[in-house]
Amino acid sequence: MINYSFIIPHKNTPDLLRKCLDSIPRREDVQIIVVDDNSDADKVDFEHFPGAEDPSVEVHFTKEGRGAGYARNVGLEHATGKWLVFADADDFFCPSVAEAMDDYCDSKCDVVFFKGSAINLADETPSFRCDELNRRVDVAIRTGDCTLPLLYSSPWMKFFSRSFIKTNHITFNEVRWGNDVVFMAKVARYVEKCAASPLEIYCITESRDSLVSKKTIDSALVRLEQECQEVSIVRPRYGNEESIYYWLFQTWMGVYKFNRGKALLSLPKAMQAGGWGFIRQMIKKKIG
Repeated sequence: MINYSFIIPHKNTPDLLRKCLDSIPRREDVQIIVVDDNSDADKVDFEHFPGAEDPSVEVHFTKEGRGAGYARNVGLEHATGKWLVFADADDFFCPSVAEAMDDYCDSKCDVVFFKGSAINLADETPSFRCDELNRRVDVAIRTGDCTLPLLYSSPWMKFFSRSFIKTNHITFNEVRWGNDVVFMAKVARYVEKCAASPLEIYCITESRDSLVSKKTIDSALVRLEQECQEVSIVRPRYGNEESIYYWLFQTWMGVYKFNRGKALLSLPKAMQAGGWGFIRQMIKKKIG
């Protein structure tokens, strides 16, 4: 019986993918799925692709080049485990993930949240990228209310019930940037039971070559579109939670910093999605 399906989209980072694969416990109840998003032949040796000769790893090669969201959806189609665990190919799991797997294998939750760490790849110094999510998990542990981590758009550091994901037809948007925003919004909208653990199971890496580091006006606009969808999905259930509108506003400000004209053109849609919550954020920052 497969209890855990690890899903990893990959593109052009074979050495980091190998490190990620090495960090996953090899157990009879584990399925590891790698979906290659049409990597470049000059960057990846397909004759010796990481995991291809490992009986614990399934490798699926796609030729469409449609991004990590599409690759994750391909992984979902092949997953058979009770729990879904997502990772980026340039990140890796911490040793305590094995303890987490033992602790929550029989849980009846839809989602279980964990903590993590983050480092800069260049020199392995600590990064701040995990701080906000860890803060939200700490609040959930202290209060028993998982609202704040639910409204953080990232699939890392979580166990998702596959039956919950399938029942609610939750998939990733197949966009270049922010493919996980609407996925997590739907999780937050439909979740019935969740838990939070202090175990640190995942390490996020940061580098100059990552999509997060290479922000552009195009990526900012796509992300804003995703955040507008996210707010529209979660508002019916979490309308009074201010953090919903904070992230929408921060994304709009990202567009504003690149190009004020395009930010003003996108303002009506952001205001329609966020309503007075978005406007209050503008007033707080004295934008307008």
